[in-house]
Amino acid sequence: MFVIKPLRLAAAGLALALVGVACGDDGGPGTDASFTTLTDGVLLICSDIPYAPFEFEDADSPSGYTGFDIELVDAVAQELDLTIAVTVQAFDPIQNGQALESDTCDLAASAMTINAEREENIDFTDPYFDADQSMLVKSDNPFASLDELGGQSVGVQADTTGQEYAEDNVGDDVTVREFPGAPELFQALEAGDIVAIIQDLPVNAERAQQDDTVEVSATFPTGEQYGFAVKQDRGDDLLSAINDALEAVRADGTYDEIYDKYFGTDG
Repeated sequence: MFVIKPLRLAAAGLALALVGVACGDDGGPGTDASFTTLTDGVLLICSDIPYAPFEFEDADSPSGYTGFDIELVDAVAQELDLTIAVTVQAFDPIQNGQALESDTCDLAASAMTINAEREENIDFTDPYFDADQSMLVKSDNPFASLDELGGQSVGVQADTTGQEYAEDNVGDDVTVREFPGAPELFQALEAGDIVAIIQDLPVNAERAQQDDTVEVSATFPTGEQYGFAVKQDRGDDLLSAINDALEAVRADGTYDEIYDKYFGTDG
């Protein structure tokens, strides 16, 4: 796997009654916080899937999904004596807060960069992952920098920091084309509809690991950090409980085990 510097750190529209959950002296992460989830004993997750290696389908997983984010949030849920269930949502309603505001889920876990615009609509947990942007190209046509893209079309996922980076940094003669997700981006690159994909480095690196017809030709340090997210001003202590659980899984080595599984040099 591509090595990334770590921090070391089910359907939409569910009409479920809020049920109180206590977290404290019964094996939780050491907080006296009280919080609610949409259904008793379950942490319902919104995620834009597939987005390997962070989220992808896995028929052998109890939730039907796996990946770095899914395994990490499952470890967090276990700290809170909860199980997880996953509902697949488009990225836009996740990042703009609509999915959380409508009580479609308790927690958004979708390789989402913390930024000021999103913080106007959702509340982020502590950061759990460092990420940069990158450019994926066909191996037989390796554009090595943004300066070489004159007159070409590049692909980005809509409403992402990859789109923002591309629009801010490519030349005026480069066409930036939006796609709904990573699968559509990879299909467009394969078909020759675009010559490059600009998106999160771990996702492009995972694709290059699995497909030798493409390669990551450039990386763009952006200092981005991912966070999970909850409904803004939800009025309970779920956010604090999630942060305490994240701290606990870092402290006991669980975070490092999951990280090494997906990004370690032996992966």
